[in-house]
Amino acid sequence: MENPFRYGSVVSGVQFVGRWQELAELELDMRSGQNVVLIAPRRYGKTSLVLIVVERLREQGVLVAYYDLLGAPSKAMLANGLATALYRDLVSLHDRAWRNVTDFFHKRAFSVKLSMGPDGYPAVDLGLGERTRDVDTALARLLEIPGQIAKDGHKIAVVLDEFQEAPQLDEHLPALVRSVWQMQPNVSHAFLGSQRHMMQRIFTDVNEPMYRMAKPMVLGPIDRASFVAFIRGRFSATEQQITDDAVDRILTITECHPFDTQQLCHFAWNLAALDKLVATPELVDRAVGRLLAADNARYTELWSRLTRQQRLVLSALMASGGTSSIYSESYRQRYGLGAASSVQRSIKALLEQDLVDEPLPGEYRIPDAFLRAWLARTIATTIYVQPSGTLASTGNLSLKIIRKADRPSE
Repeated sequence: MENPFRYGSVVSGVQFVGRWQELAELELDMRSGQNVVLIAPRRYGKTSLVLIVVERLREQGVLVAYYDLLGAPSKAMLANGLATALYRDLVSLHDRAWRNVTDFFHKRAFSVKLSMGPDGYPAVDLGLGERTRDVDTALARLLEIPGQIAKDGHKIAVVLDEFQEAPQLDEHLPALVRSVWQMQPNVSHAFLGSQRHMMQRIFTDVNEPMYRMAKPMVLGPIDRASFVAFIRGRFSATEQQITDDAVDRILTITECHPFDTQQLCHFAWNLAALDKLVATPELVDRAVGRLLAADNARYTELWSRLTRQQRLVLSALMASGGTSSIYSESYRQRYGLGAASSVQRSIKALLEQDLVDEPLPGEYRIPDAFLRAWLARTIATTIYVQPSGTLASTGNLSLKIIRKADRPSE
């Protein structure tokens, strides 16, 4: 018997849950030539959602090219990867022959070298060095290809995943993309990325070249009813039992976060199956412990990369459950955060790493439920308060409270 819950990879079919409205809307937009940018926190299933839509569009005869910028540590490698994706995905299957690869690119003023990719299809090498002018010229010509093919009457869509990498490769690259693709009204361009803060800045900041280039589609948590039905169904399909209270416990912990819910369900199902038990809230809590043990190295490494001030801010947000008053003097004194300017710098850095999010202006919280749990179980947290100060409930976290008068000198 196999564990029916998957996490850490793209999901489809019975593993995909909810998002029916988003699927329908994205499919309609891309089929209609609308540019779209998906904005969501990490591990919200953006790539899974897009790839399902890509498959649906291809079944309808739409030619869709997909490329992940994480595979391109340089602009020259980006050009090679984009050339390969455009050829493989925008040329009909019956034209995909070795002799046609060179024809396809020679007509577009490219000289290519070919190799066999691991999937048996041609991989394109444009023979570019690292000279900026040569690479930029090649990228501009490549970006023109979807529009050229669309002129032949084909419906075309192009998906660029991990687009936040574009300005990291070259700060001028987003401007190049816009200058070419804004002239392709019959092509849908879809953008997504795993760093929400950067994607928001790229597409919603009035000073950025990609400003209003694409329709924003914001993904939130999956609705609770869909997840309840999914969890019950996956347990039932594998002849495992789970109580209603256990389902509620899982979704209360994960707040219906797609990745976190699949991950916790995976650990809970394993415990129930291996120990031949009904999944109860108590078993779910044991599963959380197993999950945190499995992720301990990752969270430890993450914690070690943070500055002392960033750790203090993260610990304060964990202890307080989030706040809309992080810059206030009372909050900073209570948690020993120091000057407001230092807190501001830390918040900016933590937002860019998606360790903190801002669901409402000025309101900050830790979105990762298991990072919160790991901090509560692992990090020894000391809270400094004024003599008259009070401390809100922090759940299972045991806190040592030191009065200001007793605060040790540093």
